[in-house]
Amino acid sequence: MYKKLFVGLTCLMAIFFITHIADAETPIAGPWLWMLATTEAGQGGQNSTDIDSLSVASGGDVTEEMVAMNGAKEGDEVGDYAWTVGELPANGDINTMAVDTGMTTNAAFDDVTSYGLIYLNSPTDQPGVTLGVSSDDSIKVWLNGEVVHTNATNRGRGGAPSNIDGYQDKIEVDLVSGGNLLMVKVSERGGGWGQYVGIAADITGVSTAPPILHITGEWVWMIAPTEAGQGGQNSTDIDSLAVASNDDVTEEMVAMNGATEGDEVGDYAWTVGTLPADGNINTMLVELGVTENADFNDVSSYAVITLVADEDIEGAMMGVSSDDSVKVWLNGEVVHTNATNRGRGNAQSFQDTFAVNLVQGDNILMIKVSERGGGWGMFAGINVPVEAVYKSSVELGTSVEAAGKLPTTWGSLKVK
Repeated sequence: MYKKLFVGLTCLMAIFFITHIADAETPIAGPWLWMLATTEAGQGGQNSTDIDSLSVASGGDVTEEMVAMNGAKEGDEVGDYAWTVGELPANGDINTMAVDTGMTTNAAFDDVTSYGLIYLNSPTDQPGVTLGVSSDDSIKVWLNGEVVHTNATNRGRGGAPSNIDGYQDKIEVDLVSGGNLLMVKVSERGGGWGQYVGIAADITGVSTAPPILHITGEWVWMIAPTEAGQGGQNSTDIDSLAVASNDDVTEEMVAMNGATEGDEVGDYAWTVGTLPADGNINTMLVELGVTENADFNDVSSYAVITLVADEDIEGAMMGVSSDDSVKVWLNGEVVHTNATNRGRGNAQSFQDTFAVNLVQGDNILMIKVSERGGGWGMFAGINVPVEAVYKSSVELGTSVEAAGKLPTTWGSLKVK
């Protein structure tokens, strides 16, 4: 189950390619991510329900089980077709959608199977909800990698349901908090070809990519005041660590090597803490004893955390929200900057999203939020399976060379 891979993360209800669902019981138009796979002549519909057409088309390189568990990426090819984003028309006609999106020019495709992928975003765990499906012809449904329904039949799909009772097949399923990967296979024998899918549950959005989830592990924090009136966007590209430490410590050094709890930069020490659910940095710092100032203005925070990945990952989506400006480093490289004065919004959406690449093992993430006045906070998230934890520079095995010092680790830098 994809959701269970996200260790130390919680759900965010706003996602890449999001569509708000006002009434999830009526047919979900999408966008869905689609794949087509032809069958042998006369073997579409009920005859191909339990044939893995993805495996056949790819020579075994791609299977239904793999995609149902892990999803797929737009543009990736399986046989003669590529995964393509498209919305179903109101009448549920898959053939029309496939022509409109350029997947095929055949307006009367027979003996063919479609695979539709979509993430259903749930704000909470929702056990025992009703999933409704109608199909032309046969249908097979997976949810979070598990087969939850099969109906090997040749039939028309009927009219568009107005509520959950209007679907041909109704299945009880369990939703988990966050993104739930739904894969619907419809095998077409001849004539019409289409589907309707709806669910009697609280769904806040759908997407063709995994949702971005909040990073909620322990970060190690540092603050560095700026000159009066120079916080927020004005200090985005000022190295406040270098200013505070007289160049002994720099943003580049920390972004590359991490930081260790207790090490000092200027008047403050790196302190481990968990960001509260509302993203309020100021509240957290007061509770941690870093400052007594409950309305700190003209100041920058630095938050460092290690994202541990099981494998190299290209094109992961990250999201950040900030009050005020934000700058993000991953493994020593600046991956995002937004020099702005703004409020951070709420936990249900990310203001900025951007793609990053992760390496297998430890990835050092550093986020700088520069505060001008008023609120001060951030949210951060990622949409790939990682473990988010605090690791000291000693644990990371990184080293730095501060000005006038021999190469050493952060853990021993202050001892010298």
